[in-house]
Amino acid sequence: MNDPDVRALLARHGLTLSKNLGQNFLRSGAVLEQIASAARPAERILEIGAGIGSLTVLLCREAGQVVTVEIDRSLEPLLRQEVTAENHRFLWSDILKCSWPELAETCFGGKPFTVVGNLPYYITTDILMALFRSLPLWEQAVLMVQKEVADRLFAAPGGKDYRAASVLLQSFCSGELLFDVPPGCFFPPPHVTSTVLRLRPRPDAPEPEPYIRFVQACFAARRKQLAASPALRLLLQTDKEGISALLREAGLPADARGETFSPGDFRRLYNLAQKNFG
Repeated sequence: MNDPDVRALLARHGLTLSKNLGQNFLRSGAVLEQIASAARPAERILEIGAGIGSLTVLLCREAGQVVTVEIDRSLEPLLRQEVTAENHRFLWSDILKCSWPELAETCFGGKPFTVVGNLPYYITTDILMALFRSLPLWEQAVLMVQKEVADRLFAAPGGKDYRAASVLLQSFCSGELLFDVPPGCFFPPPHVTSTVLRLRPRPDAPEPEPYIRFVQACFAARRKQLAASPALRLLLQTDKEGISALLREAGLPADARGETFSPGDFRRLYNLAQKNFG
């Protein structure tokens, strides 16, 4: 598709960008096509944020049903004009306040769907956590995030970028980094490079809520021995020796730091913690 003229389209409708919503709209037709293509195959798509509707139009050509959750109601006149496909529906709401099970049931009849979105930087983590907590409602996600965030999510154990989010994403999903998007592809251009990634839920993913609490507790005392973590001792209702014994049972060094463990190590440790401490 041709590059959409974002500035002209906004001016035509008397609209200005919202800094509070972190709005940076894609203006590269080639990148929009790449994102839509990455969502294939998809019968049902949940789009997070519509922008000016350019990606929405492409997604409607790819899927039988597209639902877009958009928080900025001021964009409605523009979007109603740009997005006219009969297989599309807008939900004017904050995605962070939506019930994902309710979305799945009311929008898609409880059938799994694909998630597509250019995520505002300031809510990326919150949306990822919502995705983790919503397994297995969705079957794949094609997301644009800040490159720095993408690097952290796929970081290896022991590195400076490896953190709880890395373990959680790699425990809940299989994923791949698809391509980078430079600032000039947006209006207005952000100060950072973005990355498009694709995620698919792991069939053996742990139960989300207790596993999230466990991993977050393990990283609460970063750069300290895991056995000395007050948050983990509180969560498991045990003492330092209890955690040391758990580590030994898992075949892990009792004096190690949590950020040196792989997602597989965390999963093994979590399973033993569930067995030993409930």
